[in-house]
Amino acid sequence: MVEILVLREAAGLFETEGVQLPGTECDYQFSRSGNRPSHGRLYSPSYPSIYPNNVRCSYHFHARPKDRVKVVFEEIFLQKGDVSCLRRADIIKVFDGRDTEAPTIAMLCNELTGYEVLSTGPSLLLQFTANSATPGQGFAATYHFQPPPDSTAADSDRLLKLSFGKAFESLGPEVSATKTEMMMNSDREDPKNL
Repeated sequence: MVEILVLREAAGLFETEGVQLPGTECDYQFSRSGNRPSHGRLYSPSYPSIYPNNVRCSYHFHARPKDRVKVVFEEIFLQKGDVSCLRRADIIKVFDGRDTEAPTIAMLCNELTGYEVLSTGPSLLLQFTANSATPGQGFAATYHFQPPPDSTAADSDRLLKLSFGKAFESLGPEVSATKTEMMMNSDREDPKNL
C-alpha cells in the first residue's frame, strides 16, 4: 500500500504542465494568455522511466506577440550514439516557429544537462522522436515565456549600437542555444590556446 502511494506521488511530480491536445498520445500546447502561468515543466512520456518506442511528441509554445520562449533542458538521456545527431533514431528537434518548416535551432541527442534554447519570436516547436530499439530515460525541461526587455535594457542596447555601430549589429540573430556545461569548460581553457 505504501509503495503504491509513493508511485502515485512520484508520477504527479513528472506531469507535463501544458494542455494535452485531444486525440494525441503526447502532443501538448503551452500558451501565454490571460491568467495562464508564464512558466512550467515538460517531460518526455513516462519520464523518469524509459520512454516508449515508436513515438513522436510535439510541444507547441505560443507566447504573447512580443514575448519569446525559453526552454531549459535540465536532463536529456536518450539512446547513446554519434554526437552529430544527424542519423539518430531518438532525437529532440527545436524549431524557431510554429511548425517544422521554421528554422531548426537545436538538434539534441545522447546525454546533456543544462542546455538552453531561446526563440526569436513568440512561437517555438519542440519535437521528440523515439524510434530506437533501446530507448533511454528521456528528458526533463522547464519553459518560460519571456516578456520584451524593459526600457532600461532597450536603452542600453541603443547606447551600444551608437557606440559600436555595425560591429554590434553583426553579432548575429537573437537565437540562443547554449549548453551551460560547455561554457564552463571553455572558461577553463588557457587563453593562449585560443
